[in-house]
Amino acid sequence: MLYLTVFLLSVAITYIMIPVAKKFDIVDKPDENLKIHQKVTPYLGGVSIYLSSIWFIKDIRFIIFGTLMLILGLMDDIYNVSPKFRLFSELIGIVLTLIPFYNSIGVIYFIILTILGVTLINAVNMIDGMDGICGGNTLFVILFLSIISKHFDYVYIVMAIIGFLLFNFYPAKIFLGDAGSYFLGYTIFYLTVIMVSNHGFGGFAISVIVSTLFYTDIFFSFLRRVLNNRSPFSGDRDHIYDKIKRKYNTTIKKTAIITYIFSFLFGIIGIISWDYPYVGLGLAIIEFLFLGIYLKLYSYN
Repeated sequence: MLYLTVFLLSVAITYIMIPVAKKFDIVDKPDENLKIHQKVTPYLGGVSIYLSSIWFIKDIRFIIFGTLMLILGLMDDIYNVSPKFRLFSELIGIVLTLIPFYNSIGVIYFIILTILGVTLINAVNMIDGMDGICGGNTLFVILFLSIISKHFDYVYIVMAIIGFLLFNFYPAKIFLGDAGSYFLGYTIFYLTVIMVSNHGFGGFAISVIVSTLFYTDIFFSFLRRVLNNRSPFSGDRDHIYDKIKRKYNTTIKKTAIITYIFSFLFGIIGIISWDYPYVGLGLAIIEFLFLGIYLKLYSYN
């Protein structure tokens, strides 16, 4: 019953946030370059997800640092903060998150998860470039990690995402904004930390498997830009969803659904790999390379 309550809350709050974002000019404007939408579209979808779900989460550490990540993203939506400040703030939040887990994860995983956390938050942010893509794919990743880790509180966030997607699926009436992508990226990171803390390498491997779509996109995005003497943090229209849309001439709706299928399959691989994490990780690497090479994610089109 509470899951349904969160869904309905999300629908109501998202509906309210649309005029609120417009009133305060917290909107995304088309630029005929990186932004393919045709009209001014409100942000604050991520705030809707947060406000409809955070009250049902019991982990105070997640609430504190998840809130800080949301605020950082909201600042970026409103003030367009510098990349250095954004990266430094993410790093501080991630390190502070990991400190209480130090005894259970050790120094090696502390370092690995610090790098992974920054990567995940930015990967989720970078993939938020087409209606329904980011919300739908984070939905599957958070759902599978919640089920595998048996931390079902985070399914409330999944239900909130579903409510938001009613307004974000093409044609989008509202976007996640950086506030939403940072919050959802942090949620995936936090569930990954829980998995590593409780299950060591097995938890780490399965978390990476389930999140493979995000790692694939950011890895090949950085590689593509570096190979072309561009900043790895510069924007382009050659992300995994862009490549799918151009290669198969799909609509935005169909493109989103194709990416959902990938995330769902990675989630299934994660579940069946519980007893054989090395096998699952190997399968994820094969999928990672297949997507990167088949879609030519390493090159510009």
